[in-house]
Amino acid sequence: MFKVKRKSQVTSKTILFNQQTNIVDSKNQVALKTLSSKELKLALAQLKGWQLQEGKLHRRFCFSSFEKALGFMSGLALSAKKIEHHLEESELYNCVTVDLITPEIGGITDLDVQLAQQANRLASILKAFY
Repeated sequence: MFKVKRKSQVTSKTILFNQQTNIVDSKNQVALKTLSSKELKLALAQLKGWQLQEGKLHRRFCFSSFEKALGFMSGLALSAKKIEHHLEESELYNCVTVDLITPEIGGITDLDVQLAQQANRLASILKAFY
């Protein structure tokens, strides 16, 4: 087992990693684990437009304007910050590509699924086309 410090605005958290690719937050005792193949298949079935690509949840969103694409990126970044999670976003004019993985454990977790759901909600509000 080894420790990694993860900083937030309010506190610094120590996260313990074990060999089963689980994360245990020593302060809150919250376990974070990679999704099993079955869990991942179920999650993908419920995430419209998302697919598994290179071990990550992947989706491309296109909008009617650059401004809407930028608004989507900003909104999703704020959502990620709120749950203290990272994402990979890239933008080409009016289209945004999003890749989600939990790098601390090198797999897809519930946090990635939550962020994918939030991305779909935000895209719906901004009237993304696909």
